[in-house]
Amino acid sequence: MVLVAFGVRLGVMAAFHTYHVPPTWDRFAFGGEMGRIARSIVLGEGFSSPLHGRTGPTAMVGPVYPYVVAGAFKIFGIYTEAASVALLTFNSLLSALTCIVIFFLGRNTFGSAVGSWAGWTWTLFPYAVYWPIRWVWDTSLSTLLLTILVWLSFHLADSTRRARWVAFGVLAGIAALVNTTLLSLMPVLAAWACWQHRLRGTHWPRLAVAAALALSLTVAPWIVRNYLAFGHILLRSNLGLELSQGNYEGAAGLRAWHSHPAFDDKEMDKYRRMGELAYMAEKQHEALRFIATHPSTFAVLCLRRIVYFWTGTAEIVIPRWLLATLAFYVLVSALGVAGLVRALRRRTPAAPLFALVLLVFPIPYYLTHPEPRFRHLIEPELVVLGVYAVSGMMARLGRLGRTSTQALP
Repeated sequence: MVLVAFGVRLGVMAAFHTYHVPPTWDRFAFGGEMGRIARSIVLGEGFSSPLHGRTGPTAMVGPVYPYVVAGAFKIFGIYTEAASVALLTFNSLLSALTCIVIFFLGRNTFGSAVGSWAGWTWTLFPYAVYWPIRWVWDTSLSTLLLTILVWLSFHLADSTRRARWVAFGVLAGIAALVNTTLLSLMPVLAAWACWQHRLRGTHWPRLAVAAALALSLTVAPWIVRNYLAFGHILLRSNLGLELSQGNYEGAAGLRAWHSHPAFDDKEMDKYRRMGELAYMAEKQHEALRFIATHPSTFAVLCLRRIVYFWTGTAEIVIPRWLLATLAFYVLVSALGVAGLVRALRRRTPAAPLFALVLLVFPIPYYLTHPEPRFRHLIEPELVVLGVYAVSGMMARLGRLGRTSTQALP
């Protein structure tokens, strides 16, 4: 699975030259904030300047992936095509390795057949091929880490080994340093495992404390760095900007790229003049004021974002050229929900775990703004559930076929 998946991704990348990055906006399309910070690191300016020009220390993104990009820049050159090939190849490898975790997640929860078919589905899954080779970002790494954490939390429910819980905490901390949004799921996954122990009467508090302590120690150096750089305790600084990008007068529910400081000179000047934390605080104040004064509008925007997250569009009238893509997007969602419903009806032990992932993970994007690559992080779970749903349909068709054959004279 891994070899085939890796080969497919590299083949598509080579065929469509996705490693070519346009030179516009001083090559900002090469990793966006990740690329800018990586350039600053290589130039000896530290973890700083995520947009345009030298703007000082930043905490707009987690520290892990920018250092990966910086490593590629150091070896192959800043914003070179060779660095792009190296990073997209790295993303492709991460996406290919996700096949292994999907296989074990499917096997451990729904049986060997589901695990095998889910792994092979991911091998050729269009979005799993697309994102690693199109975008220098932490998407593939975050997807792999979250899938491992979901699989590991399933095992925590049956384990009283402190080392396994510590490993979960360390991996959760690393995931938080890659993509802070993942942190919202960590208490949910751990709480589900703890609840399983409580049902069996196992003494679980010491295990939960061990995991929480391991997570805290893993993220502590980054928090200390941010305190020294900004004088505040924080993991990431850009919540205010993300909130304002989706909630403003005239908003349609999606991100307002036109007012992002990376693409708006006026906003960029304000960001430069105010400094990162002050700018983010102002943006958060603006967004919260809009939400408080327009609660019904905010509710409608959230509803539109929910629809967009699961269907790929918030529009009623869809251009014909988009129909095939959106139909596949909706199909994945529909099969995932169908698989979850089947698992809940059959009282599969892991069903509530999958339900929590699908319910909790999208909440930050319902409140701010959704994008297809954001949903990609939980598509391994959707693939497993979708294969489980299809396996149930095939089993029913098989039974109907046998019944029809037996009914023949």
